[in-house]
Amino acid sequence: MTLRIALLCAALLAAALLAAAPTHASAASLVVRVSGVAVGQGPVFVGLCDRALDRETCPIGEFKRASGSTLSFRFDGVRPGRWAVAAYQDLNRNGVLDTQPILLWQLPSEPYGFSNDVGRFSPPTFDGAAFELPASGGTVSVRLARLPLDDEDAVQQAIERQSR
Repeated sequence: MTLRIALLCAALLAAALLAAAPTHASAASLVVRVSGVAVGQGPVFVGLCDRALDRETCPIGEFKRASGSTLSFRFDGVRPGRWAVAAYQDLNRNGVLDTQPILLWQLPSEPYGFSNDVGRFSPPTFDGAAFELPASGGTVSVRLARLPLDDEDAVQQAIERQSR
């Protein structure tokens, strides 16, 4: 009888510990709507970044054909939490965001955008682009735009913003 009671107590204790253990956040869905797409001019890449705005810290990403001026990307199974979105249109289809050297800086020469529309008037930061993705999921909008690298005044203004 005591062995049966001991086993019952052990089973109850195990059940109580499992009930008290922290549960992992459920997976969420994120829809990213990208506007400003040049139709038929090369695929659009959307990356979900978890620490910084570079390829190594964007563990989730997808290319999609530029079939319309606005594209929707759906990512399922995303861990709820802090994320940022980086996007660009790969006009020459080489798989990377091309840049052009202007003095000491490398400025994007293809259309690009970030969540919260950061990076238009100063260098983009993860903190500026970051948002909280709840377990219920969400939607983020990103607008692609191209720096006017052939406009000397616009380039000078971009350089001044970079050096601040």
